[in-house]
Amino acid sequence: MFTKASIALPGLALATVLVTPLAYAQYENGSLTGTIRDSSGAPIAGAQVVVTNEATAAHAEATTGGSGDYDVPQLRVGSYRITVSAPGFSSAVAQNITVSVGARQHIDLSLNAGSTATNIEVSDVSLQLETETSQRDQTITQYQSEALPLVTRNYSDLLGLVTGVRQAPSAATTSSINSLVRAGSYNVNGQRSIFNNFLLDGMDNNSYGESNQGFDNQIIAVPPDSVAQFSVVTNNESAEYGRSSGATINVASSSGSNRFHGTAYDFFRNTVLNAAGYFKPEIVSPTGEVPFQKPTFNRNQFGGNIGGPVLKDKLFFFLDYEGFRQVLRPLSALTLPTQNELNGDLVVPVRNPLTGVTYAANTPIPTAAINPLSRQVLSYFSQIQGLPQNGLASTGLNQNDYSVQVPFTDNSDKGDLRLDYTQSPASSWFLRISDRKETGVNFAPIPLPLDGQSNGSIRILDQQVALGYTHLFGANKILDARFGISRTKAGKYSLSIGDNAFAIPGLPTNPVVAGGLPTTAVTGFTGFGRQSTNPQWQNPSLLDPKANYTWVLGHHSLKFGAEYEHVWMAVNDNNPLYGSFTYGGGYSAVGNTAVTDNYWADFLFGLTSNYSLANYFVAHLRQTLVSGYAQDDWKVSPRLTLNLGVRWEYGSPYSEQHNYISDFDPTTQTLLTVSPGAVAGNGITPITAGGVYGHTLIHPDLNDFAPRVGFAFAPTPRTALRGGFGTSYVHYTRAGSGDILAINAPQAQFASVNQVAPTAANHCAMLPAQIVNVGSSTPTCYATADQGFPGTLATVFNSATDNVTYVPSNTRDSYVESYFFSLQQTLAKNTVLDIAYVGNHGLKLQGFLNANQKNPSNNFARTFGNWPSDITEALNGFISNYNSLQVRYEQRSERGLTLLNSFTWEHSLDNASASLEGNTPSPQDGNNIAADYSQSDYNLPVADVTSLVYELPVGHGRPFLTNARGPMQALLGGWQASVINTAQAGTPFNLTYTPNSATAVSQQISATYRGANEYRPNIVPNQPITQGRSVKAAGTGYIQYVNLNAFSLPATREGTTLLSPFGNASRNPGRTPMFNETDLDLNKKFDTPIEGVKVEFRSELYNLFNHTNLYLPSSGLGGTLSSFNAGGALTGGTPTSGGVVSSTFEPRIVQFALKLLY
Repeated sequence: MFTKASIALPGLALATVLVTPLAYAQYENGSLTGTIRDSSGAPIAGAQVVVTNEATAAHAEATTGGSGDYDVPQLRVGSYRITVSAPGFSSAVAQNITVSVGARQHIDLSLNAGSTATNIEVSDVSLQLETETSQRDQTITQYQSEALPLVTRNYSDLLGLVTGVRQAPSAATTSSINSLVRAGSYNVNGQRSIFNNFLLDGMDNNSYGESNQGFDNQIIAVPPDSVAQFSVVTNNESAEYGRSSGATINVASSSGSNRFHGTAYDFFRNTVLNAAGYFKPEIVSPTGEVPFQKPTFNRNQFGGNIGGPVLKDKLFFFLDYEGFRQVLRPLSALTLPTQNELNGDLVVPVRNPLTGVTYAANTPIPTAAINPLSRQVLSYFSQIQGLPQNGLASTGLNQNDYSVQVPFTDNSDKGDLRLDYTQSPASSWFLRISDRKETGVNFAPIPLPLDGQSNGSIRILDQQVALGYTHLFGANKILDARFGISRTKAGKYSLSIGDNAFAIPGLPTNPVVAGGLPTTAVTGFTGFGRQSTNPQWQNPSLLDPKANYTWVLGHHSLKFGAEYEHVWMAVNDNNPLYGSFTYGGGYSAVGNTAVTDNYWADFLFGLTSNYSLANYFVAHLRQTLVSGYAQDDWKVSPRLTLNLGVRWEYGSPYSEQHNYISDFDPTTQTLLTVSPGAVAGNGITPITAGGVYGHTLIHPDLNDFAPRVGFAFAPTPRTALRGGFGTSYVHYTRAGSGDILAINAPQAQFASVNQVAPTAANHCAMLPAQIVNVGSSTPTCYATADQGFPGTLATVFNSATDNVTYVPSNTRDSYVESYFFSLQQTLAKNTVLDIAYVGNHGLKLQGFLNANQKNPSNNFARTFGNWPSDITEALNGFISNYNSLQVRYEQRSERGLTLLNSFTWEHSLDNASASLEGNTPSPQDGNNIAADYSQSDYNLPVADVTSLVYELPVGHGRPFLTNARGPMQALLGGWQASVINTAQAGTPFNLTYTPNSATAVSQQISATYRGANEYRPNIVPNQPITQGRSVKAAGTGYIQYVNLNAFSLPATREGTTLLSPFGNASRNPGRTPMFNETDLDLNKKFDTPIEGVKVEFRSELYNLFNHTNLYLPSSGLGGTLSSFNAGGALTGGTPTSGGVVSSTFEPRIVQFALKLLY
């Protein structure tokens, strides 16, 4: 049961939000502030300041105090007019003043003595020194969003324009990745992409799915034409922002105005327009090899928007829709068996340990000697034409011998409706409704039912409703309340479901799950069979009420706020639901050395080293997030502002709707559970407890106090010095099932059997229902693949076979300390140079390890001697460090040029990077995580990104041919060029290998998000890690980028003594070549006979110069795992495969578009 205290905390916060005027935040709004003086510089008290939105005529008023200061907070982004008047003075008008998201724009005005009929005008102020805030951020305007070339036409593509920001590997698009990438995924200042916080119209817009379904870090991504403006806060954010420690991406959607306006568009891509790419291998098809064909890439992105008044000056609407239709056939390179291997004709002699028969090298194994299930699989492989006859003479492997173009279709439709209502000068409302549906089919790279572990069918639904209310209490107090509700339904479903061609005993018959071939991994080869995490889905929903309050009191702008969030989510993420087979024992080896053909022989004989199966279980998770803050922006003097704030947050551990929660207890070495119906014994200890712990088995962390302090000092009108320090906490990590205690035994079982070495004597005559006795780690007999899975393997809990999850009960929340110091200098009107040191330090970051791995230093004994199987531990005990020099040069709308140059020189270190982002979240040795401290997966020592929009100075109203009309204007006028140029260091990559099953310290866990060890090789001294792009991999046109001679694989044993599988190579020892890309948009607007209507033609070229940017090499090194007699040299085998680059980032892509503007 929850205690009164545990109920009181969220209840009190909710009451604060809904009842008391205790909150204020900028949300997606901004502020105007400044000082009114007379011509001598003396402040004018009592001046009337009227701020008017030039699009909607909404206005706000303020009266200057004794120091002449005014402060008008909570203004919607857009263009404003400021009118100032005072008795005895002429009025002053400042026009075209841009209010930006989250910014405090400073506008000083002077009044001359005399008639009030005289106006003194100031116009076009859009970029200033930041003298009112120490928050480090970057604003991207609607002008930039609409003008710059966007490779996915998602506004989040522009996050890469900001200093310290890089695209995460999970979001990178390449010509050979045939699945959806994760949009909005960016690493900011060396932090994990999931640490970013997306806000849309002030509401939490973060995707809470626990794995990759949804394929976006945000719930709703409004089209770029519907983004009024967005800002990216990267360091020392105000106390009003929280939830996580990375960037806050604060987006304001577009709204209607007193004039009708809108856009209709169609963006078009076609294969014939694109470059072919760097790699051009022969393509395998059902009829054999065919010449290389340019990868198919056809896309149509179409839609439009319209906005305008319903009631002038009172009620406005904005409506948008966008459709997306795409067909891809990207190039994929796989390693499949050769014709000789399919025929059992192997390069080394092999022995079937079940029969004792040895088969000579280069002699086909008789069909009758091949396992029945393997024969079925071979019959499907034999239908693939064009595979090479043979591989390397030493191992039999022919790496990347199967190149195929895999179809992938993706269709989506999305739309938004926004209403803005000015109830009175003191009260206003807005309502936004958003909806998105997406379906895709990721076809199998290997013909079904072999599959090749594709995503299959993908279905996504995103919906969100946001309601906002703003009320002014006089001229200096504002209440802003928001209420939002969001939901996502997203999942993937195998294309093999329903196909029972193999009829393997012991597999589930549930029609939601059943069909196809279990996930099959043969060391050295591309996996085949079903994807192990398929089917998989999650349906998170979010309730988000919040309120904020500001009170301008003299030189203090006081802000207070509170927010209550409740997340509920159904999750199907226990896997493999249809089983998996691993062939990694090398049991067929004759002698002490196993090569790749030995593992293929294991497959032919049906000799698995491990098999796994999970049960179907849906967890219904619940989480509560409560926060409150206070902020004082104190203008100490006209030149110095202090920003002082503190924030408190609480994020509850996950509970489960039906109380299905379990956690490993290292003290009793049993599984504690509050799950209903749990029975004591067999490693299970049912308990009852009160409070939060009684529902989560984690003690709540109530100490998340986050100070935020900073200063902005202007020693001269053209110079600003700024700095700050802040602490931020992390309450969401997106780690799959690795840290979810609801997806844990006994209710959710992931059973894995590590086989003993097979012999004729221990082969199962009949497969028993329970093959490993309780308390043992050794199966009672050896089961071949065709015998299937024991009947109770995933239905009756057995500590000997079940991989369980462990989250320490006193886990503290991850947090990051951020700091910076910068110098800003105005170089000209609307032109600013910013030079900054930016750093942060991450503590208690989440990583994954096997808490019960075998210890090579202790005769491979397990950490917990009374628990015989692997334990996935989600440990908040990892660290990160980031230091950088960041330089920004920005010019807005001067002489037709808008330019932003962002340069970053950085060093990012950690000992675990984010899970599920193509990174390294688990260590080589869980007993020595400090040894993994190295450059992070996001470390880019140098990055420079330049973006510009240039109105060519030719045509009507421009410097040249300013009076052009008719054909002259149609031909030469109205041209605009936009460019994004990216030059940055290559991406770090890790190199691993698969040890022999005898020395594998994690024998049940195979996924890094479950804590599987990432075994690294040994370094060979005086050898370069990489060797450029000139060396080709054996037998292919791909690049052998990693120098295999720089590594050796650790030896398996010395005599009868097993040796440690841990190599001495550091984590992330390599780096890809430098990345260079230039994207160009060239567009022209044409006048039409209809007044106010223009047609825009756009031609966009991504990777204009067709520069080849190599993608990451294959990280798994394969080869001979040597073993030596006592006294022999302990030198491991040299890798013979791995480290091959077989894909690149996109070659040149051409896109054309037509837009109708009105």
